Amino acid sequence: MHERIQLEQEYSAKQSQLQAYNNQMTVLNNKITRVEKLKAEFVEHKSELIALQNKLKTIAKENYDYWIGDRLDHYQDLLRADLVNDSLSDYIKKIDQNLDELNNELMRLQNEVYSTEGLIGSIKSALNWLSTKIENLVN
Repeated sequence: MHERIQLEQEYSAKQSQLQAYNNQMTVLNNKITRVEKLKAEFVEHKSELIALQNKLKTIAKENYDYWIGDRLDHYQDLLRADLVNDSLSDYIKKIDQNLDELNNELMRLQNEVYSTEGLIGSIKSALNWLSTKIENLVN
């Protein structure tokens, strides 16, 4: 009888432990989902900025029949130098830095989930680390 009570208590303790891990996985998966959504927004914003930058480069190269002289040259130089090459490029670089940080956080959270999966999880973690580093290099 005593052994049965002890086994039932162990069983109950393991159930509580399993529930705690399930709750932790739910929290981690919710965080992963939020980071993925934020990352997608950053990627979309970066694409829009690159399209804008390309459009402004085209505008800066345009010639106008009705607008000639030093003012046009000054306008085009300012547009190319200050807006296209400086401000927008810096802004895009900062978005890239933020994307790198989001990738790193996503990798950290995913690896935390993988750490509960034993040997297969450690292989997934290694693959995750490599793919994140590659993505950070090319984004």
